[in-house]
Formats: sequence, structure tokens, C-alpha cells
Amino acid sequence: MGSLLGRRVLITGGTAGIGRATAASLAGDGASVFVVGRNRTRLDQTCADLKINGGTSDVRDYQACENVVAKAAQELGGLDAVINCAGIGTITSIEEMTAQAWSTIMETNVTGTFNICKAALPWLKASDRADIINLGSRAGRYAYEGGTAYCASKFAIQGFSEALFLDLVQYGIGVSLVAPGTVGTGFSGIEPQDWHLRPEDVAEAIANCLKSHATANLNWIEMRPSRRRQTEDLA
Repeated sequence: MGSLLGRRVLITGGTAGIGRATAASLAGDGASVFVVGRNRTRLDQTCADLKINGGTSDVRDYQACENVVAKAAQELGGLDAVINCAGIGTITSIEEMTAQAWSTIMETNVTGTFNICKAALPWLKASDRADIINLGSRAGRYAYEGGTAYCASKFAIQGFSEALFLDLVQYGIGVSLVAPGTVGTGFSGIEPQDWHLRPEDVAEAIANCLKSHATANLNWIEMRPSRRRQTEDLA
């Protein structure tokens, strides 16, 4: 595995959960990190805690994405990687799902990922080693009851990422999809449990994508929770 020293990385959804854990991991490994979030208070606290840069943006708004990507590239001196962790979801029956809730989930998870990738392309194409890492989910292959919107968004991210790789391979830009199972982040009100994946586990997988040799693209990483942790903790 290579080093992250000097790599310039933008992370959306970087103020909580997997995004924040990834920001902490990469910054601790020498990368220059810029996080994007919507909550100014949480953004400022994250930047202060991790000693990194950041900016606010609504990933559903393409112009806002262009602006925050340009700010990141200016502050970091360019971009070598984009990690799309911004996402939302619920466990809601189709009978109870509103049209507005559907649109918000799809626009955040799918359109938001497109917007950031599209806006970052000029800087990634100028990088000697460029990567895009999209956060998917096992729900993008294995649907669950109450997941019509969230599962649809993650199925879409899988297809988007695989096609994006084919579009960008001519520029040497890697595209990876990291698809975890249940992570202890409080998603949709689910209380974290001992056997859940930790945000740090997913952050490590993301870091491995960035550290792999440039000739090897890690297209798809699926992560499953293991109940061994609970047993080991009690030993």
C-alpha cells in the first residue's frame, strides 16, 4: 500500500458518521483534507477538531457544488481525490413515503454524487493520481422492506459508479464503490449495536482504495458486519 502524504482530498458528508471518520483517518495519514457539510456549526467544530479545511454546500445544487469544489481546490492547491459520503435515508413503507421525501433522498444520494463528481473533473484530470470513491451500501444489491427510496438510490449509485469508471479510465482516474452493511451511525434511528460495523472500519476501506497501486482499481468493496466483535469484547 502507498502513502497518503500530500494527497489532496475532498469529502462530502464529512462532519458526521463515516465521512468524519474518513476525514480523521486520512488527515492522520498525511492527506490534506477538505470536508463539505450543510451544518455550519458542525462543520466549524469538525475543522477545529481535525485541523482541516472545509466549506458548506447543498450537494443537490450543482452551482453550490461547483463553488465548494473550486474553494477546496484553491485551498488545497488542487484535488487528487473526491469521496462522496453525503447521504440520507429512511425505513419507510411505500404507502407512507411522500413524494417530497422520495425526491430529497434521490436528489441527495444520487444527484448530489453526480454534481460533485462532475464539478471536480477538471481538477482530477490534472492530478497525477486521481480517485473518486462513492459510498454505496449492501442495500444497493440486497433490498430490504421499507427501503424503496434508499435502496433505489444505492442501486443507482452502483450503476453510476461502474459507468463512471468506464468514462474516466481514459484519464487514469480511478472509481471505487465502498458498500457497507449496517454501520453504527444511528442511521434512520437504528441504535448502534456491538456487532455493527464502525465508521472507522469503512474509513479504513476507503483509505485502502486510495493507497492501492495506481494500476489497480478497486471497483467494488462490500463490507459485512461480523458478530465476532461482541464475542471478542466479552472475552
